[in-house]
Amino acid sequence: MKYTIALVYERKSEYLTRGFSKDECAELEDNETIDALTSTLHSLGHTVVQVGDIKNLVACLAKGSHEAWDLVFSTSEGIHGLAREAQIPALLEAYEIPFVGPDAASTMLCHDKSKAKLSLEHLAIPTAPWCLVSNDRDSRASSMPDRLASAKDLSRHAHALKIYPLFAKPVAEGSSKGIYPCSKVECQSELEQTVSLLCAQYPDQDILVESYLAGREFTVGILGTASRARVIGAFEIRIHGPWEKAEAAQRTKEVEFLTSDLKDTWEGVDDVDGVSYEEFMPYMESDSEAQEACERALQAYTALGCRDFGRIDVRLDTKGSSAVPHIIEIVESAAERVPTNRAKKDNDFARDGNDFDHWPINCS
Repeated sequence: MKYTIALVYERKSEYLTRGFSKDECAELEDNETIDALTSTLHSLGHTVVQVGDIKNLVACLAKGSHEAWDLVFSTSEGIHGLAREAQIPALLEAYEIPFVGPDAASTMLCHDKSKAKLSLEHLAIPTAPWCLVSNDRDSRASSMPDRLASAKDLSRHAHALKIYPLFAKPVAEGSSKGIYPCSKVECQSELEQTVSLLCAQYPDQDILVESYLAGREFTVGILGTASRARVIGAFEIRIHGPWEKAEAAQRTKEVEFLTSDLKDTWEGVDDVDGVSYEEFMPYMESDSEAQEACERALQAYTALGCRDFGRIDVRLDTKGSSAVPHIIEIVESAAERVPTNRAKKDNDFARDGNDFDHWPINCS
């Protein structure tokens, strides 16, 4: 069956022109992504209406233009508020317009990492021990050491958070926004400096502090809903830098995770101060850690009510045979890079890239 599909998105170039910062626009769509989605939907025989952002959608709803649509395909990230990714799904639900992707409740739950971690803990799905540092006006009147002490004391993980290294990041960002080399902290003074930096940069968000997970990191792509959900691919994030070649006595500090600057580079081509990253596709049949990461990702995806498609980031807590996969992020955006196994590269399991030809278009 062919549909009239409304495409909702924020065009990055338009928001940059309006004066929004590069950081604020990091998750928005470039022209190539919008064109690729449009052309793929056209090639499948659908009629595509390019709506644009939430304000354009509201105008269409007010005019009644939506009555000609069969469903909506949204890549919207939103701009304002902690629930910004849930704004489009909430509007569509209110107007009873079918759409592809997660509902408003699931989107809001997954976008706020602290709420997602509370749910995962309740369901006994491993996630790093954590606390939340308040960043509201009243909290900012206290010193940073007092704010950190209060956050740790209120956490059920107070004992685990006494052990360094720890990791600090904004509670409601994606695309590695707010992740810097200093996000991994080795002592109290480094923690105070990093959390102070993040509080200043993200004044409308609390800051998540969690135990650092030192093992391998995987990104897992999933399609489907509830019992029909299935893993369709995975890749491992590998970080490369000068420390791999330097003599032990001359090694620079390793960066073992994707930072915001590194995420902006072209994988495998560019670097930041000699550091680059690789999306490596594991040999699933012989890689038990990758298999366990995929199983844990699917468990979290279904437990939190994700729908249609998503990307789950998983990191092992240590290196070696005793490593346990922990959920670090659940991403439900339609335009995120989702690894799949539909094309072959180096092995039989995974492929990465923004190729939309095989994406599901349904009204379920």
